Amino acid sequence: MKIYTYGIIDSNISLEESLTGLNGAPVNNIPYRDISMVISTIDENNVEMTNTHAIEHRKVIEILMKRFTLLPVKFRSIYNRDQAISIMENFYSDIRDNIDRLRNKEEFGIKVIWSGDKIKEQIIKDQCRNNPVLLEESESQGRRFIEEVFKDYVIDKEFREKADICAAIVDNFLGKHVTEKRLEKLKNNDLLLNAFYLVERGKEKGFKEAFEVLKLAPGNFRYICSGPYPPYNFIKWSDPEACKQSGEKVL
Repeated sequence: MKIYTYGIIDSNISLEESLTGLNGAPVNNIPYRDISMVISTIDENNVEMTNTHAIEHRKVIEILMKRFTLLPVKFRSIYNRDQAISIMENFYSDIRDNIDRLRNKEEFGIKVIWSGDKIKEQIIKDQCRNNPVLLEESESQGRRFIEEVFKDYVIDKEFREKADICAAIVDNFLGKHVTEKRLEKLKNNDLLLNAFYLVERGKEKGFKEAFEVLKLAPGNFRYICSGPYPPYNFIKWSDPEACKQSGEKVL
């Protein structure tokens, strides 16, 4: 029998609340020193994950994060008992550091979507209007190639500069309400910003109000806010390579 894992909490006391996890299995915890891994059993011959399992996983996570400081484990993380204990033993110092740093904090996700193609079309129009040479037909094939490369470079450069400015505006609205952040710009043509913010409990209201003000800003942008979640994107390891090479998936 394998165990399905939900996360590591800052308590080694047995869970008092009656929780059920994947496939209705009871949720309990495996203690190690002053922490524990929250788990439920799962049939190792039937571990195909479905949307129903994802919902069951999320429900357990939502309950745990209200009661404990939770370092969440990724969905579909399945071990045996010895592996679970080994993770807590081998990475105990990092786990404790993360628990202390992330106590009473929650993660929010922000996505800012724009029409990348329309932005580039406008940049091209502006460039052609301000630089008539870009409209000229060159006789030399080599010159035409150089001009095309230059035009692509100019367009891409201005496109990224616009993205930087817009991302900075978003971050100015929201950054003052957070303790840590991760910003990912232009993950694709239309996803201007994919950001993760760590917010102290009790300060969520200010963060949400700032987001509502941001949505009123001019421009053809779509804003999506999700959360609160446990801090998936803010867990840090002193030696990330050691985590990857340990032979076990670590949070």
